[in-house]
Amino acid sequence: MAVRRKSLSTGDIARYCQVTPATVVNWIKAGKLDVYTTPGGQYRMDVGEFVKFLQENRLPIPEELQPSNERRVLLIDNDPEVLERATQSIAQQLPSIILEESDNGFDGLIKMGSFKPHATVLDLSLPNIDVAEICRRLRANQDTRNMFVIAVGGEDADSELVRRVRRVGVDAFLNRPLRMDELGRALARVLKLSLG
Repeated sequence: MAVRRKSLSTGDIARYCQVTPATVVNWIKAGKLDVYTTPGGQYRMDVGEFVKFLQENRLPIPEELQPSNERRVLLIDNDPEVLERATQSIAQQLPSIILEESDNGFDGLIKMGSFKPHATVLDLSLPNIDVAEICRRLRANQDTRNMFVIAVGGEDADSELVRRVRRVGVDAFLNRPLRMDELGRALARVLKLSLG
């Protein structure tokens, strides 16, 4: 028998979002929250729907509502040396992160679909792949639009590729040579984690 998930009241939602219950009611009336009404006329929201609302609005998800504290990060870079250094550095700086890596864009995209990372570190110099178009499609797809993307490139900040990638909304841009402390800080910032 399936166990019904816990629901949240407007007061619960207000506490999690650090707003007043009146603001939550306004969100409900504006159609921003998917709620149901109890026979007594009280609003309730399924926890899963609330977590989706937080993700879609890029709001932090309270620890107790997260399915687990693990964060998945995918590294896609065609330089095996960079992958090795990044993997070792992230494991030290952010030990709770689960890492996957790929040394080419095609395998990276396949892993992205199966691994479902919370964040992807994407090399802008991947051969035979339009990285800006990948970023655009990630933002356009409902299943990946909330994934954090950190772009890494040695390109001039004024290059057309960098402008296109920034325009589609990457969460961070890091220059080459890639400094591992900067990568760790960028991941900690977007994933809202503390460096170890």
